[in-house]
Amino acid sequence: MESYSYGQHQHWLETARPLDHEALLTLARKVCAAAYDADPSRMASAAKHFSDAFGRHLLVETVALGRVTPREARILRKGQERICALASELAVSAGRHCQRPQHDCESRAQQLLALLTLQARDEHHAWGSQAA
Repeated sequence: MESYSYGQHQHWLETARPLDHEALLTLARKVCAAAYDADPSRMASAAKHFSDAFGRHLLVETVALGRVTPREARILRKGQERICALASELAVSAGRHCQRPQHDCESRAQQLLALLTLQARDEHHAWGSQAA
């Protein structure tokens, strides 16, 4: 049985509150675990779940991006775009059962986690600098 059966939880996913960075990092770790287990079905489902949650998270951050300098906003948006693109690539790769060598899926999943970690740090710094 899949961990993230999207069809069963679609309504919940659409109405759920946006996740914070720690919860998103947990989802990214689940993508990594599925990649390490060589479970493309679970990885595709986890990547989809992550992408949906990250999309809702980005909607909330749109307002905050308007309150930072244009340079900071550009940097943060670029990071967000990289994460979105990588999550999509992982879902597609998993849907094709990671036809490339398995270590490629593992590497991409680890990269997703690393990028999200850096993004969370950068956003925390940017949002914190607004109060100064």
